[in-house]
Amino acid sequence: MMAALKAHTGWLFHALSTSPNPLRRPIDRVAALLSLLLLCGTVLAVPVALTSGSVVRENLTRQAERQAAGSRPISAVLTTDARMEVPVSEVYGYGDAGTTALVSWPTPLGDRVESVPVPAGSRAGERVEVWVDGAGTRVPAPPSEASITTAAAFTGVLVLVVAEVLCFGAMLGVQAAARRIALRGWEREWAHVQRGGSWSQH
Repeated sequence: MMAALKAHTGWLFHALSTSPNPLRRPIDRVAALLSLLLLCGTVLAVPVALTSGSVVRENLTRQAERQAAGSRPISAVLTTDARMEVPVSEVYGYGDAGTTALVSWPTPLGDRVESVPVPAGSRAGERVEVWVDGAGTRVPAPPSEASITTAAAFTGVLVLVVAEVLCFGAMLGVQAAARRIALRGWEREWAHVQRGGSWSQH
C-alpha cells in the first residue's frame, strides 16, 4: 500500500515537474493534473460527509421533537401472554417474525385494546410503554437519541465511502486512458523511426 502510494506520488511529481524530460508527454501532464484534482476531491469529501451527517442528525432531531410534542408515552397492560407472530412475508423467506400481545390502555372514549410488539416472554398483567396522541390512538415512538446518532453516522460514512470510491475510480480511469493514449503515441513514434524518421517526444 505504502509502496503504491509512494510510486503514485513520484509519478505525479515527475509528470507535473517543469524540468525537461524526454519521456514525458503532454498527455502525462494532463492526466496528472486531473488526478491531482480528483485527489483534492477525496480530501474535500471528508467535510462534505461530516456536513451530511450533521444535516441528517438535525433533521431527525427536529422530527423527533415534533413527534414528541404531539404524543406522549403511557403505561399499557398486557391482557394476553406474548405470542410469536410470523408475517406472511416470512413464509416466503423474507421479513422478520415478532412477538406481540394484546394490550389495553385508557383513552378519553374508554379503554382501547390493540395487538402491539412486546418483549418475548411477557405475561398477561405486565405493563409496557406505548406512545399515543391526544385522542389515545397509538402512534410510533419518536426516534431515540441512539437511533438518530446511528443514522447520522451511517449517512456520513456512506457519503464518504461513495465519494472516495468515485474519486479513486475516476483517477484510475483517467490514468488508464492516459496510458493507452501514450502507448499509441509511442507506437506511432516507433513506426516513424523505423521508416527513417527522427524520434520526437510529442
